[in-house]
Amino acid sequence: MSWIQPADAQAPNLLKNGGFEGAAPTAPDLPESWRPDRAEAGYALTTAPVHGGAHAVAITFDKQASSAGYAGIIQGIAAEGLEGRPIILSAWLHRDNPQSKAGLWLAFVDAAGKRLGYVNDYDAPWRNAGWNQRRLRAVVPAGTKRIAVGISVFEESGMLVIDDVSLEQARE
Repeated sequence: MSWIQPADAQAPNLLKNGGFEGAAPTAPDLPESWRPDRAEAGYALTTAPVHGGAHAVAITFDKQASSAGYAGIIQGIAAEGLEGRPIILSAWLHRDNPQSKAGLWLAFVDAAGKRLGYVNDYDAPWRNAGWNQRRLRAVVPAGTKRIAVGISVFEESGMLVIDDVSLEQARE
């Protein structure tokens, strides 16, 4: 007996709650399994606009109130079995201020917490005023034990809505 995988089979999402359909048990305005990157921004599950499903997460960012100059959401995952392999982070983003910048990032850390690598797509162009799919591809460095996955908004005040986030092992 041989196993044949369909050519269009999608790799499993390595992230939890990438569609933001579940709320955090202790903070119903925040998505389960994700944490805010900066406290001075506003974070909320929203029902409009959404890209898919019933919810998305909205980050309201005020450049003047932010000591760091950015805000975002983060999820950390174990990197077991991913060392040396390509991965793709994908998300749908919608911003209300065309002057604000936003994008995806990945940070790779070893068992001692030392950063082994960092990549982002902050310079990628926005294709239109509505929903934009962003994709970031990276190879997981040797020695990586954890991967931090983030989506950030920065430089100008405004709202960024994030939906349908996935992290998948890419086909080699």
